[in-house]
Amino acid sequence: MSEYKLEFNALTDLDVIDQLIYEDEECFYWTEEKMKAYQLNLIKDSFTYHYNNCGEYKNYCTKFDFGPEDIRSYKDLEKIPLITSSMFKLKELITGNKEDVVKICTSSGTKGSVSRVYRDEITLNRFLGSLQSTLDNIFNIDDAFCFNLGPSTEEAGDLWFSYVLSVVDMIFPTENYVKEDIFSPHKVVEDLYKYQDKFENLIITGAPIMMLQLLEYLQENDIEIQNSEKIYFITAGGWKRFSGQSIPKADFFNKITKSFIGADESKFRDSLNMVELNTILPECQYKTKHIVPWVKIMIINPINGQVVEDGEMGLIAYLDPSAHSFPCFVLTDDIGRINVNGTCKCGRFGQGLEIIRRVKSIESRGCALKIDKRYAKTK
Repeated sequence: MSEYKLEFNALTDLDVIDQLIYEDEECFYWTEEKMKAYQLNLIKDSFTYHYNNCGEYKNYCTKFDFGPEDIRSYKDLEKIPLITSSMFKLKELITGNKEDVVKICTSSGTKGSVSRVYRDEITLNRFLGSLQSTLDNIFNIDDAFCFNLGPSTEEAGDLWFSYVLSVVDMIFPTENYVKEDIFSPHKVVEDLYKYQDKFENLIITGAPIMMLQLLEYLQENDIEIQNSEKIYFITAGGWKRFSGQSIPKADFFNKITKSFIGADESKFRDSLNMVELNTILPECQYKTKHIVPWVKIMIINPINGQVVEDGEMGLIAYLDPSAHSFPCFVLTDDIGRINVNGTCKCGRFGQGLEIIRRVKSIESRGCALKIDKRYAKTK
């Protein structure tokens, strides 16, 4: 295998990753050599920056006797000390100056246990850039009107999941359907009729449980939405209700096709994000969650802490160099496996991720569950 060589500036010069996030339209079709070269340089550079500028993380790394000089090859990225997602509930992890933080992002939490992630302007803008890249390069959506089955950015506050969905209004004209904690499915229906012929595409997005509430409203009122071929149904978040009732995807898709006549199953897309991750992981038409090229995914054996082979299950870990204000080298409590490492059926190259389930514990309830409880009221 030939080695793809790159010249990189230090992270203080920010050019390389920003150009990749905002401008590179071909990054999902790179060769393996090029992708690994970018990951090695960007992640090593990011690790060095956080090691030198986040005291808590540097102290943590010294316990593993690991520093920037220990990253000499792509394989060495697997040795980077990982921060468990629960660490963000216990410690204030900030790289650089706290006064540069523009948004404190929170998870749902249970029993008062909440993750707090500090984002500066650079970090937040890169996240928004990854969202735009997702819509452009994976969903291939250009002209669209978005129906956000959640609150506006102002009402979402610091709850990360709601905030992520609400910022779509920076990309497309958007209407929000939770106001003062009340969900209004009848207004969604009114606007579907209003905008159906005015845009090339329509996007209905929200947590699966919010989408399910809309479908239940349609079924209870014998409403069918005709000519639904142009509608994208983009979900994000957990597939369980607050009651503990699971939402099987097959049943969920069947409910969509019964209420939205002509709906195209290739436009049923799920996306992954968590408050501790600074990147959206989108799903292609073949239901593969594609890892953006600047992020490296590892699957970790929870017993021995070793990286497992592709296809084997374990805990999902992310190395995300796009975060500037916090070290984004995270070991999650999600169980999954890499189901694509190479070329997907959609033609894109890279890692593909399958989420199996979360670790079964009281702390495993995610933002979508909180939304189910908070916005269960309808009007």
